[in-house]
Amino acid sequence: MKNEIEELYDEVYEKLADYHQQSQDLLIKLASVVKDEREEETEKLERIEFALQAAKDIMENMMTPGTKMTIMHQKGLIQIDLND
Repeated sequence: MKNEIEELYDEVYEKLADYHQQSQDLLIKLASVVKDEREEETEKLERIEFALQAAKDIMENMMTPGTKMTIMHQKGLIQIDLND
């Protein structure tokens, strides 16, 4: 069972990393599009990138009851409090 969980963890983490890289690549590509024509797409990509970064950070850091995690991002921060 432990091995299956480790495999799932690795698979999920790798997918998050892949999607995160794809979102960053698309943001770079989108920069060449006229600003008025890319506003909606840019916002969606920024939300995707923010969510994926937060998910990666959560997976990377062990949290125990009574602890707090702050995830810093260029667009803002997320704070997670784990109750006792």
